[in-house]
Amino acid sequence: MVLEWRHLTMLKCSGRGHDPSGIDGTSQGMCMVLCPACPQPGKNLPDGWQTVTKAKWWLYAVLLAIDTNFRLKRRNVSSDQTDPSLSKGWAYFVKENDYKAFLAKHLADAQEKSTCSSHNTVNMVDTKQSQGLTATGVGTVDCAHHNVKWPNGVGDLQKGDFSRYINMDYLFFSTLRGTQLEMLNVPYNIACQWHRNLWTCMKYFPQSHGLDNLTKIICFFIPKFHLPAHVAKCQTIFSFNFTQFVGHTDGEAPKRGWLNINPVASSTKVMGLGCRRDMLDDHFGDWNWKKTVGLGASLLHKMKDALAEKAAHKLTFKEFNAAITPEHHSVWLAEMEAWEENPNDMLVPNPLEAKAMAITQAGAQLKLVELEAEELQQGIDTSLHPEISPSVLIASGIDLEEEQRHLGNIAKSMGLHATDTQKGSLMQIQNSLHHRIDLWQHAQVLYVPAIHSL
Repeated sequence: MVLEWRHLTMLKCSGRGHDPSGIDGTSQGMCMVLCPACPQPGKNLPDGWQTVTKAKWWLYAVLLAIDTNFRLKRRNVSSDQTDPSLSKGWAYFVKENDYKAFLAKHLADAQEKSTCSSHNTVNMVDTKQSQGLTATGVGTVDCAHHNVKWPNGVGDLQKGDFSRYINMDYLFFSTLRGTQLEMLNVPYNIACQWHRNLWTCMKYFPQSHGLDNLTKIICFFIPKFHLPAHVAKCQTIFSFNFTQFVGHTDGEAPKRGWLNINPVASSTKVMGLGCRRDMLDDHFGDWNWKKTVGLGASLLHKMKDALAEKAAHKLTFKEFNAAITPEHHSVWLAEMEAWEENPNDMLVPNPLEAKAMAITQAGAQLKLVELEAEELQQGIDTSLHPEISPSVLIASGIDLEEEQRHLGNIAKSMGLHATDTQKGSLMQIQNSLHHRIDLWQHAQVLYVPAIHSL
């Protein structure tokens, strides 16, 4: 009864009772709560917006983030025949029959391996356990600017962490079906791998799901939190920080949205197929409505921050620009303009890419260990201690310094009224650290005898 009430309320709020075609005339995605701040042709865009130059397309660009949630799994209970969905792709979930029929045609497709960092969620997708589950989670396409769900941008995953690319391809093309927008920015955790064959895979989709990628500007990004895990080249090519027309976006909006939906996961995982989809659709609609109601205050807060930051950055840029020579200015400007015209073209050099990488502490330690290994192969042993080599001495000394700083932070956080338990725990850590420092200093004397005179 509750499910039926929610379904009827969704139809009522969408005005379906006033449509001459009735409820049966509802088309896919028609019952979702639209984001009033996202560009919606025919609703909130000015007349003639299509005629603006490419330099102004960013005004009507949309930023769609792709992500997955593996808490929203579903056990292998019930069936579509026993528990059909009351909605037929009318809100956030894709139309289930069409989705399953499409995936069934590509069951034998092998998942291509990652050529970036060790994305085990990609490389090991076919080895993941999904026994007893009909859905290992859900994939979604959200607005990364305003953190709202898009129509027909949610679907179940059947295998592995990221399922196969074909699942995310379907959700991406489904939510953008028939879009008139000319500029799309798409962040995804594994965009460096996923986007490579996206347009090749598009030929498997119905014509209604196609995108004209030759005339549209479509840029791919990796969200800021996930970017450091990628190889250096990806950190430049797919960075928000190095791309124009994207503002201060981090691309992590879907992650924040999962906080709202995760509490229902324990209930929905044992529901039938249709009941679960309708339940999640209702929660996604509630989320979109709450974001819509709070949009005014949210945008005002962001605008105030942006105006202050704009003034600061404008002054910094003016000072920097005045300090460089005209020759450097003209060369850099030409390089930037050439790259910004083709941001996803690997053949066009990125002027923001670091030519020399700064060595890290871990890199320095690796070089010391490699040097010791080379010397040992040549029969040269510089160790003066049976267990502590020069590189081990340096590395352990740095670790001890870190532990000293950590111990100091613990002592400061205890305050004036620490309990006996806290004091005892702190004293144990101090004694252990003092003992290890003594051992380290005995080894230090072997390699740095002059330390006695200090």
